[in-house]
Amino acid sequence: MANIEKHLKKIEQSRENRFQIQGIDYIYLINLAHRPEKLKNSLEQLKAFGIIPHRFPAIYGWSLSQADFDDIGMKFLPPMDFRFDKQVFFRLASDQKDGRDSLDASCYGKTCVHQGTSAGSLGGSLSHLSCLQDGFDQGYETILVLEDDFTLRNNPQNLTHYIHQLNTYIGKEKWDVLYTDDDHFFSSYGKHRMYLRPDRPSVEHIYEHTPIGTEFFKIGGRWQLHSVIYQRSGMEKILKYIKEFGLFHTLDVEVNYAPTIQMYNLRCGLIHGRNRTVSDTQIKYF
Repeated sequence: MANIEKHLKKIEQSRENRFQIQGIDYIYLINLAHRPEKLKNSLEQLKAFGIIPHRFPAIYGWSLSQADFDDIGMKFLPPMDFRFDKQVFFRLASDQKDGRDSLDASCYGKTCVHQGTSAGSLGGSLSHLSCLQDGFDQGYETILVLEDDFTLRNNPQNLTHYIHQLNTYIGKEKWDVLYTDDDHFFSSYGKHRMYLRPDRPSVEHIYEHTPIGTEFFKIGGRWQLHSVIYQRSGMEKILKYIKEFGLFHTLDVEVNYAPTIQMYNLRCGLIHGRNRTVSDTQIKYF
């Protein structure tokens, strides 16, 4: 059992339930204090459509301590499989190659994360989880969580239509997560040897990609969380999974493995993420 909950940030200030997109109870915008220009760009894009999100001050991963890391990472314990074929970090680290280690029996009892999980990305993951926890605690049924590097390709008020259509096609109780872009293909990298986490069985559904009507795909996995709609069921499943097993990958990858998670993707591009730019989770600010 991880000790993640104490590292989630609470929203202390008063809030308004603005209901600015019908069918969505609350809108969160994750933004680092170091990036006011991204906040300005995000707010300007949304303002044109009468939307003012709640700015969530992102958790700065590079300021986490080793004690924090030991709370939120995956504890490597027997009988977990040390044949995991990728290297790991046993400490807060950058994405650079130095400092990576391989798992073996001598590593039992240590906390680790995948080699692609930087200190910055742990902060980003905690920020997203904080929004999910807040949405769940507030009793919201449906929330939209945005990162501050999104790009609008169409009117976000159209999300009302898509939520209604997905409910009509499959039923409100049959979906947990809806991604709002058309970046729905999950790479087949590692497909033939899927040691996804040393403590979890491999999952084959990750490559699922099934058309639903003319507007959606049902998917088994993908990357990026720049614009995601979560139903209450999705918030609960993701929070329960991460609190039990901790973070080994970044949250966008971990979401794919939450038990019974039902994920869907728009077939059109409505709200996109960054286009091959460097993520803030890879940058240190001094």
